[in-house]
Amino acid sequence: MNWNKAATAMEADAVAEGFKRSIELHGLKFNKLIGDGDSSVSKRLTETRPYGPNFIIEKIECRNHLLRNYGTKLAAIGKNTKYPIHLRKHILNNAKRFRTAITKAIDYRNTLNQQSKYQKISGLRKDISNSFCYILGNHEQCEEYFCKGKKLN
Repeated sequence: MNWNKAATAMEADAVAEGFKRSIELHGLKFNKLIGDGDSSVSKRLTETRPYGPNFIIEKIECRNHLLRNYGTKLAAIGKNTKYPIHLRKHILNNAKRFRTAITKAIDYRNTLNQQSKYQKISGLRKDISNSFCYILGNHEQCEEYFCKGKKLN
């Protein structure tokens, strides 16, 4: 009732306010934010810098949010009539396989203790991008851990 800004700004402002008051209320600074794919909260924290200009708050997107956002985007592609009907049906009929492929990639990348966080994220990004080709039967770019499908060379 007392909110006079856009509804979409409410979550970002509430989290930013919580971060600003965390020292006063709890005697601590938050250095990580676990969230969904919505970047408005992390953007607001970057703008407000609740702990000063040199304190970086890292955004971590959890697997559940990643899978939900991925599924939402796949469903949107499946309903978009600019794509051929056979492709849309294939996407919608294989939604569970897409989720399984991403889960497998996340689990594998988490086990690579010798790699830096950046290397893990880069590998996961490549796996996610390739998952579409994998499900559609093109295995040229699949990593060896991921599938044994026919590769080039």
